[in-house]
Amino acid sequence: MIALLGQTVRDEVVHPDGRAEVRCGGAPVFAARALSAAGVDGVVVTRGADELHGDVAVAGLPVLAGPAGATFVSRLVLHPDGHRDHEIAALGTPFSAADIEGWAASTLTDASTVVVGTQWREDVGPDALRALARPGRRIVFDAQGLARPGLGIVEPAGPLDPTWLAGVDVVKFSDAEAEALLGGLDAAHLGRAGVPVVLVTHGEQGADVWQAGDAAPVRVPARRIPRLADTVGAGDMFTALFAAALDAGDAPVPAAERAAAGVAGILELRA
Repeated sequence: MIALLGQTVRDEVVHPDGRAEVRCGGAPVFAARALSAAGVDGVVVTRGADELHGDVAVAGLPVLAGPAGATFVSRLVLHPDGHRDHEIAALGTPFSAADIEGWAASTLTDASTVVVGTQWREDVGPDALRALARPGRRIVFDAQGLARPGLGIVEPAGPLDPTWLAGVDVVKFSDAEAEALLGGLDAAHLGRAGVPVVLVTHGEQGADVWQAGDAAPVRVPARRIPRLADTVGAGDMFTALFAAALDAGDAPVPAAERAAAGVAGILELRA
């Protein structure tokens, strides 16, 4: 079973046509939609934005919501070309080792893979990751939070402290996050993550897959969706589908191909 761990986010969104809305966001909601669309069993472990948990459950996966003293708030202005202005307006309650070993423990017991989605640098720290790790369990980590020190305009910032990723089996960066955290996108720089498998997403240009010892990453193309402005959550969906493919026995490159195809199919419905 796959567990999706991360904050439920209050997304305050302005669309290209000027329409404003408040909607449920965060790694678990987008990842859960992707797994449901692919027919993959999973469970969501989340906290924050209590009034939006019903929107997470709509994806069709069981949801465990833990206590939270604060909700993460993300403000986005979407542009017609797919770019967006992004601000972190409030931070949520981080996940701690005590959470993993306490209220979340029974739900996580049967998870063979845990997909960790982060919103900012202190969201899921090394102690929580150590609590998640166990023999036979794969940890897939979306590193976007590591490039976000805290409140304000989202501009990826580094460098990476490798101790943040201790025990992680797969890490995913966007290209901007990898540049900021690792200093580059070639094999030498990707190796600085200290993780066996590194993914770097490039939007509609696809994703790179690098495995420790490889001379260069392998590019997996993506299918471009014309007239698509809202790509929010695509990285979360890709990470979850990649994890599901690994869990089903795929090697990393075929897993990325399957994930890219799955994300394209979901995004096509937004165009």
